[in-house]
Amino acid sequence: MRKFNRYKKNYELNFSLGLLQKLYLLGFIILIGVLFNYQIVKGNYYSKRAKNNYVRVIPLRSMRGTIFDRNNIALAYDKAVFNISVIPYQIRNKKEELFNQLSEFLNYDLKLINKNYKKNTLSLFSPVNIIINIDKLSALRLKERFKDIILITTQPQRYYPYPYQSAHILGYVKEATSFYDKLKKYGYNPLERVGFFGVEQYYDAYLRGNDGGNLIEVDAKGRIVGFLGERIPLKGKNVHLTIDNRIQQIAKDSMGDKKGAIIFMDSDSGELLALFSYPSFDSNAFITGKNTGKFLTDKNCPLINRAIQSTYPIGSIFKPIISISALEEKKITSSTTFNCTGKLTLGSTKFGCWSVHHDENLYEALAHSCNVYFYKVGLILGQKTISKWSKKFKLDSLTGIDLPYEKKGLSPNANWKQKKLKKSWYTGDTVNLSIGQGYMLATPLEATVAINAIANNGYFVIPSILKGVEQVNSSLSSRTYSGISEKNINIVKQGMRMTVSTKTGTANMLKPLNLNIAGKTGTAQTRGKSHGWFIGFFPYKEPKYTICVFLENGGSSHEALNVVYNFLNSLKSQNLLEK
Repeated sequence: MRKFNRYKKNYELNFSLGLLQKLYLLGFIILIGVLFNYQIVKGNYYSKRAKNNYVRVIPLRSMRGTIFDRNNIALAYDKAVFNISVIPYQIRNKKEELFNQLSEFLNYDLKLINKNYKKNTLSLFSPVNIIINIDKLSALRLKERFKDIILITTQPQRYYPYPYQSAHILGYVKEATSFYDKLKKYGYNPLERVGFFGVEQYYDAYLRGNDGGNLIEVDAKGRIVGFLGERIPLKGKNVHLTIDNRIQQIAKDSMGDKKGAIIFMDSDSGELLALFSYPSFDSNAFITGKNTGKFLTDKNCPLINRAIQSTYPIGSIFKPIISISALEEKKITSSTTFNCTGKLTLGSTKFGCWSVHHDENLYEALAHSCNVYFYKVGLILGQKTISKWSKKFKLDSLTGIDLPYEKKGLSPNANWKQKKLKKSWYTGDTVNLSIGQGYMLATPLEATVAINAIANNGYFVIPSILKGVEQVNSSLSSRTYSGISEKNINIVKQGMRMTVSTKTGTANMLKPLNLNIAGKTGTAQTRGKSHGWFIGFFPYKEPKYTICVFLENGGSSHEALNVVYNFLNSLKSQNLLEK
């Protein structure tokens, strides 16, 4: 029995070893067969494929986020355009002949084809756009004629449906190629679109998407022989602005062909409902690259946003701030009276007033914009105190608006003049400073924020353009209390109300609008024609809106008032003002 069991175990072991040997032998035979098939039977096929095939990355451009106004009107969005592309490796021996044929067939500028090829080439195996933004029918005709030697590619292109009225707010986009050395450290690739100026630049991190691509294998003729993978592009986030496109259009129409800016702001929150600068430009021209030279060489500088990027003498709109300063410093009261004879004589120099006002208190001096009154107030205050309060009203500070390249104004004093101009400060400088002349400069937005603090009972706001991202509110609004007494603010507000409400007020022409406007006119002297200003707010007792109209070399405040009247009258007739 023991011998039988031992024999049985040996038999089973020998059988298992034999089976395993047969399986190994079979696997070896199959391996030999596969290798024989690939190397001998199909050796020429795979050798040719290894030699002639290469991997190509077909980029898939991401869609940029859409920019909407506060009422969900699209101000900037992407649309698809058709391009003709080639693979440099594939046309390396026939590029010149091909480009000539394409130019002749499509009646397309040969120089532009070569320029696009040179500018857009990244590698031998990446598609290069040589004919950009053609209609679909032309693209299909080219494909039918030139077959696999060309590719039809689509890519998103930025489009601005309201180019001139929103150009300074929105900016535009360009491919990063020209500025790649500066942008690559931020993660941009050369053909990625990046925002320049305006919202496109300031909120580029939200608006830009993530490009994708297809990884494919092609033969030497450009035919696809394998698909290796895909990364789906991700669209950028949509951005919603505080701007009301309807109000922005009215601002553009009201300005006409006058150089300057219109600012219309929510007094309480600082949300900008309109921010228009003229001359303006066509944002779409910078997308297509056509006719941009006229904007770059125009002596009127249409690319400059005059609301935030240029500083000007502010003239008599500084008088409410001088009034607050004198009241807070207890140098005058509302009933303090000075006599205006039409001029102030200081040594051998005469400083004029635009009229003879006789005895005037503070209310009347504001309403009539009496220069002599404020000359005398300024001399009582002195340049150090005036400078202190102009800084307190942030006339030498950036407003913090969420747009790039904002410029700050200048609140001059004796130290500044000595350091900058190597000259002493004279009493005449103080006289000029008292009415916003001389060396004082501010942007229209800085001036708006300063006067808005009076409308807002002493609270400063940070003006803002962003309403939210992907319809999520931004909560950017910020209010800072100045500490100015409400009593003194109300005195100045009453004087500004009389500017409009009384027959002799300098802004009386706005009274028929029945909007209970309080404001201040300004005619700022400069080289050439004077600048015209008006800044005001309404309704007078509980302001909802603050408005600034600035006319560069407009001649006088009267011209600015005409623009204000037309603008507000249009808003009123179209029921765009809250009641």
